[in-house]
Formats: sequence, structure tokens, C-alpha cells
Amino acid sequence: MQSGFYTGDILFSAFSIFGILFSIIPIVFFVWFAITTTTQLKKQSKLLEEIKERLDR
Repeated sequence: MQSGFYTGDILFSAFSIFGILFSIIPIVFFVWFAITTTTQLKKQSKLLEEIKERLDR
């Protein structure tokens, strides 16, 4: 019985880690994009409301 890792075990674990990374990274990017877009839209609508108030005077 040999103690240690076989080459197949190392490759399998490396591909498992890459698979997890490639599934997590798009989710993180989507959440970041959604949060950034939401904040930008809030700033833009606030600015437009201020402009509207100035024009109504």
C-alpha cells in the first residue's frame, strides 16, 4: 500500500476546485453588477429629481 496521492487524485481535486471557482465567479460578478447598477440608478434618479425641482421653481 502506497501512502500519498496518485496523479489522478491530484488532477481530480484540481479540476474540482476549478469547477467550483468557475461556478462561483460568475455568481459573484452578477451580484456585484446588480449592486453597482442599482446604486448608479439611485444616484441618477436623485439627480433627476433635483433638476426637476429646480425647473419647477
